[in-house]
Amino acid sequence: MLKIYKKTIRIDNAGSPRLESSAQGKLSNLLTIPAMFAGAILGTVVFSAFFALLLIPVAIIGARGWWLLRKIKNAQVDDQSLEAEYTVVSDTAKKSNQD
Repeated sequence: MLKIYKKTIRIDNAGSPRLESSAQGKLSNLLTIPAMFAGAILGTVVFSAFFALLLIPVAIIGARGWWLLRKIKNAQVDDQSLEAEYTVVSDTAKKSNQD
């Protein structure tokens, strides 16, 4: 942090040199703390808005992806089928009927 101090030394004929502070310096000292609070609040609002603008589209994309995965998973469960091939080794019922 950069601080700039303005000091004036006034030398009169009647007395010794004395150090004077300007009214502008006192005013800036009084405004320092409220300016820091305002900066902190403004920074928080801007930071929050940035992340909201960043996270809202990511949340939408994530919700759509989750919905599509759920839809695909449900479609696979409903369309299950079983295909099988078999060969008859012996048929005793046909032999007994033919005799």
